[in-house]
Amino acid sequence: MGRYIVILKNRLLIFWRKSIIIVSENERRSLMIAASLVVFALLFSASAVFAQKTIRQDQLDELVFDSLKSDHLIPMDYQTVDQKIEQIKAISIMFSQPNGTSFENVMTILDDPNQQTMLNRKFYYYPIVYDGETIAKKYQLDPRQVTFIFFHNGKEKNRFVVESLKDLNNEFIPELNRLPMWNLKK
Repeated sequence: MGRYIVILKNRLLIFWRKSIIIVSENERRSLMIAASLVVFALLFSASAVFAQKTIRQDQLDELVFDSLKSDHLIPMDYQTVDQKIEQIKAISIMFSQPNGTSFENVMTILDDPNQQTMLNRKFYYYPIVYDGETIAKKYQLDPRQVTFIFFHNGKEKNRFVVESLKDLNNEFIPELNRLPMWNLKK
């Protein structure tokens, strides 16, 4: 057994020495190959990150946003929530997973033409599909619940959770209308 290890060690040393000789003889070519591999790896990594964002946005567009019927919901592009909060002076956002009983109940109310006439403003919808834990920590919410948050000048001013309402059909629209304390444009 020891003899085979010595033979293996000697062969590895010979291979290593030959590799170093080949690289040193063709140093310029070897450096070009190494540099090309590094550039290729960087380009591949950058394209993978870009592709992931694009794929996620396309999935949200097709599976979530296309099914929204209410004119009062404005779909929020994936990963733009922080930018919108900072850029828009007063903004109301609905954070929710795009499924579940509470979400379906809210959509039923928002899709009802009689209820829509009582609603006095539009609000953004940010579906919690990706990075749910990050969003939950950042905005201190339960991703399984439907949460409406009003921001003014980038700071949270008011919020309510749909699950905390006792009579959803009678309390939801008035609560939603009370949520924004200012009626401001951009």
